[in-house]
Amino acid sequence: MIKKLSFAFLILFAINGCTRDDICPETTQTTPLLIITFKNAAISTEPKQVPGLTIETTLENSEIVLDNETTDSIAIPLNAGADITQYRFTINSDSEVEIPNTDVVAFNYEREDIYVNRACSFKTNFTNLQAALEEEGDNWIFQINVTALNNTVEDENDTHITILH
Repeated sequence: MIKKLSFAFLILFAINGCTRDDICPETTQTTPLLIITFKNAAISTEPKQVPGLTIETTLENSEIVLDNETTDSIAIPLNAGADITQYRFTINSDSEVEIPNTDVVAFNYEREDIYVNRACSFKTNFTNLQAALEEEGDNWIFQINVTALNNTVEDENDTHITILH
C-alpha cells in the first residue's frame, strides 16, 4: 500500500512539476527559415520550377538540406551561429538525361538574438541580408535578388530571396 501511495505521489509531483510556461507552444515564432522563390529569367514575374534541385552546405561535413526535388520555392535555414551561410545549389541532381550543374551561393547577414520567453528561449532574426553567386562560367542561376523588406528575415510569411534561372 505504501508503494502504491508513493508511486501515485511521485506521478502527481511529476505532473505538477511542469508548468505551462515550461513548454514552448508550436505557434510561437522561432528562428525563421529563408524563403526563396525561383522565377523565369526571361519573364521575371513568372514562377519557374527547378528540376531535381538538391541543396547542401559547403562545410567539410556537408549536410543535405533538400534532396532532388522539383519545386519553385523552398525554405532553408541560415546559420544562427555565424554571419555567413553557403550552400551548393545543384540542378538536375538525379537526372539520367540532363547533366547536373552546381552553383555556390553565399548568404551574408547580421544576427539579432531576441528573447522570446523562458520555454522558447531565444530566436535569431537576420538583418542586412545579402546574397552572392560564385561565378564559375557555367552558372544555371542568372541573378539573385534580395526581396525581403529592409533586407531582414524576421518571419516566414514573405519571400526573402528571388532567384532567376
